[in-house]
Amino acid sequence: MIMADSADNLLLGITGEIQSRPDLWRTFLGLCDLGPRFCGTPSERAALEYIEAKLKGWGAADVSRWEFDYTGWRCDLCELSIPAPPPGWEFGILPLVYSAGTPTGGIDLETIDLRRGTPGDFERAGDAIRGRAVIVDADYSFATHSIHRRRKFLPSVEGGAAALFLVNPRPGRFPVTGSTTASGSSIPAAGISREDGALLRRLGGKVHLNLQVETSPARAANLIARLPGRGEGRTVVLSAHYDGHNCGESALDNATGVAVTLEMARLLVPYTGKFFNDLEIHFFTVEEWSLQGSRAYADSLSEDNVKQIALNLNLDVVAGSPKLTFLCNGFGDLAEWARETLRDEPARCEVSEWVAHNSDHANFLRRGIPSIRLLAGMNEEDSDCGFHLSPADTTDKVRREDLAAAAGAAARVLLAALDSELPLARMRTGAEAAALLPHYGFAPPPGEGE
Repeated sequence: MIMADSADNLLLGITGEIQSRPDLWRTFLGLCDLGPRFCGTPSERAALEYIEAKLKGWGAADVSRWEFDYTGWRCDLCELSIPAPPPGWEFGILPLVYSAGTPTGGIDLETIDLRRGTPGDFERAGDAIRGRAVIVDADYSFATHSIHRRRKFLPSVEGGAAALFLVNPRPGRFPVTGSTTASGSSIPAAGISREDGALLRRLGGKVHLNLQVETSPARAANLIARLPGRGEGRTVVLSAHYDGHNCGESALDNATGVAVTLEMARLLVPYTGKFFNDLEIHFFTVEEWSLQGSRAYADSLSEDNVKQIALNLNLDVVAGSPKLTFLCNGFGDLAEWARETLRDEPARCEVSEWVAHNSDHANFLRRGIPSIRLLAGMNEEDSDCGFHLSPADTTDKVRREDLAAAAGAAARVLLAALDSELPLARMRTGAEAAALLPHYGFAPPPGEGE
């Protein structure tokens, strides 16, 4: 163990570097300059090479690609029109990943407005959904009361809908996107802007949707850097996903998390062999497509491998608001440790026991591993974090001081975990882990009502 005064000095030194040096901000901008990093595109491959070059340039000796297969998908055409639009009106539309296509030339559909798309909205609509294009609002992604898009998509499919339109709740004439399911979609699904949604709802009637897609076998690579400790402890996994959606710069989601994770690597490479526990730094891809990169990795772990992991600290959308939340995913003992660790943290932080099934940590959680997601903008629906999953996810939504604060808070938790000789939390059994993940999105911790 690093002596307490040495550990305090190390944290002070690291946070001082984060605040005073331009590396973190330059890394963030450099990643955004490569484009949105949509899976299967040159932008995604360039990001992988960028991260790999950074790690090796800083002296990380053990950096490897972890390859896996997945189903590739691309959209060649996505168009929406109505018979008599207002003069000059043009629809902005983005397909949801793994959306089904329409017949060549498109399809004419009657619409039905299910407003927010709550379970009650679907129940009241009943058979009226069948054969129609369902219109529902997208919720703010990072609120405990939000309904994940998948919990609107699946009832649409089950109800016999012919298509789904997800409406961005934010003004600004930009559509919203996301994914359907990793197994694919039987219906076309796309995101539209708030203004386009308001027009469709007001006019009613038919729409014409033309969505042409292709699927094919594909292969992608997670990137793993290993920084051994003294060989006495277990492994702490720090993670972030480097892929994004095919719009904007994917700055919030997740250039912020990747930049902070790379900054941790830059600052900790010189301390290889010094900590009680080993550090593995994982950069996952195909996260935006139902967390497939981390799922493939987590599924490959043997039970002995799983027991060796003390913690997964996952960084995803860590700026866009000065408010940071360490989500401890139903691990009350982990939350207690995190609160004590963050007691003197100057950044605006809170620790929550709510469960978040919406980023890569969920696949570690699924294996019973203590898992934390660091997130900005929790329950702040007006924060800039709400611009993610849209063409407005651009660098201007991220403040340099917020990114530095996230890096400082992450460093505090990471250093404490690396130097801990005691378990941070109890591993959960498979049944306990499954109970923590009832559905996509947020769920209350065990024993707390919805």
